[in-house]
Amino acid sequence: MRGRCRQIKLLKKLKLRGRQGEQESNENNALDKNSLTVQDMFCPDGLANLFDRLRLGADRWGRVYVVHALPQMLQIGWLDEVFYRAGDVDVSVHLAPAPDREVMNSLIKKETQVRTQYTLDTKNNDISRLPELEAAISSYRALREAVQLNADRLYYAAIFIAVYAGTAEELRRRCDGIEDVLARKNVLVRSLVLRQLEGLKTVLPVANNKIQDFWKNLTTGAAACCLPASTAAVGHPSGILLGFNTSTRAPIFLDRFAGEHIVSNQHMFITGESGSGKSVTERLIALRESAMGTKIVFVDPEGENVRIATAMGGQALHIAPGVFSGMNILDIEPGIEEDDFGNRKEVVRIQDKVGEVQALLAAVVRYHTGQGLGAREVAVLEECMREEYTARGITTQTESLYQNGVKKMMPTLSTLQARIAEKNDILADVLKPLLKEGSLGMFDGQTTVKLADAPMVTFSLKNISTDLAKFYAMYVALGWIWQKFAQKGGRSVRKSVFIGEAWMFMRFPDAAGYLEVLARRGRKHGCGLVPSTQRFEEFAATQTGRSVIESCATVLTLKQEDHAADAAVNYFKLAGGCRDFLVQARPGMGILRLSGAVTAIQVSPAPFEWPLVETKVV
Repeated sequence: MRGRCRQIKLLKKLKLRGRQGEQESNENNALDKNSLTVQDMFCPDGLANLFDRLRLGADRWGRVYVVHALPQMLQIGWLDEVFYRAGDVDVSVHLAPAPDREVMNSLIKKETQVRTQYTLDTKNNDISRLPELEAAISSYRALREAVQLNADRLYYAAIFIAVYAGTAEELRRRCDGIEDVLARKNVLVRSLVLRQLEGLKTVLPVANNKIQDFWKNLTTGAAACCLPASTAAVGHPSGILLGFNTSTRAPIFLDRFAGEHIVSNQHMFITGESGSGKSVTERLIALRESAMGTKIVFVDPEGENVRIATAMGGQALHIAPGVFSGMNILDIEPGIEEDDFGNRKEVVRIQDKVGEVQALLAAVVRYHTGQGLGAREVAVLEECMREEYTARGITTQTESLYQNGVKKMMPTLSTLQARIAEKNDILADVLKPLLKEGSLGMFDGQTTVKLADAPMVTFSLKNISTDLAKFYAMYVALGWIWQKFAQKGGRSVRKSVFIGEAWMFMRFPDAAGYLEVLARRGRKHGCGLVPSTQRFEEFAATQTGRSVIESCATVLTLKQEDHAADAAVNYFKLAGGCRDFLVQARPGMGILRLSGAVTAIQVSPAPFEWPLVETKVV
């Protein structure tokens, strides 16, 4: 009895201790339930599994697709455009090696079926499908031999794409864009109807495929093409440091002169509202490229680049109505002429200079009066210009420009007008405002500035207020840039032209034509064009403006106003999320599109560069 009583007491003690332990365990579990877990940091407030989409919390929508059919040939990076077009996208690729025995049996079976069909068609004299069957037989045989020799393997692959958006309408637009992109690549995708939740679990980064009925057979090379080739940063392996990726802080380098195998051309288009950092970015690129040997020219409507040009040992031309700028539009320099065999020699292109001045004067007259020069005036102008050069002994020979090693005095607008007055009073009167005493006498005199040897040149137009004078100055500056800067030295000399507030040029079609010429033909001469504008819609509204933009391999879109942000996103085919990014961006922050690739960038000058690149009008 005593032993039994002791056992009962012992059992009671154990039960009591067990109850105490259970009570303590429940208390600990209650405390654990109230603690914050890692999942709580990213889980939505709730999840609704709808017919063909998901509702994630109160302000997030999603849809999961599965790739149902792939094209016959895959290329590396074929999924990259999905990221560029939709933005907020997750792509999950599940790969599993197929057993070699099953692969061999399957390949032998399929090859046998095709061979049988080939034999039947041959006996029936049906040749319509023979080429297709022969290609299939060859393909199956080559793959079977590669697997047998361990030169290749087969994989089972399943590809899922999850698209997210802030609203149901935005989700619909993004999904339409994804479907269009994949349709162009002959890829068929299916929305996981009534299986969105399993699809969401499949795209999570836990390597767990919840949907097992969409596996595709891929070779090693095709499977490798499905791996993501996109990177968070876009840029070149060399060049100048343009800025940093806003997400990863990875440096982004830009080399506009790297060559056509890396970037199609040297041109770059910059747009952003006032205060977005356009001018700072423009000067930063010029400063760093100049340090690497690139010659720089600014067309500066506001006089903001005078300080950097003079600090870099360059030349600044202050152009103002009625004040001689130091540049003679009739001055002529020897140019390079290349024959059909590639032989190059220096010649004096008098006819080109005659045509250049004729076009300039005709444009000024047309802008001022609404009509150009008549046939009689054009003939007199050409005749008098030729007489001006002949009177000074200037021919197509380079030596004719010099006397005793010193360059001869060149014709000027005053001497040309005096000669014209002897033959045509009307044309002579038309040219009077262009003379040094006139309101447009900015280029009448002997050249006193040496622009050809300057590492950096700026044409400052801030003192010009009237439209006619501004047009005249722009036209002359762009004419000099194309004739004496862009074409000089060919591709062996790296050159870059920066056009500030380029929207202003669209108001003057004759001047805008030079921008298009630089955009279309500058690449052949090693000259890059960098137009920048705050009025994107106005610039892109003209055919010339669109031609300039489409000619630029690099586009930097900085902070935009609401209406301009919509226009920029639609024009450059950016993801919908880029619109809010551009509206809320800080100065120097924007979207960089480089040869089709897109990334968010923060342009950040170094502290010692700020004194030169910050905006200060001189």
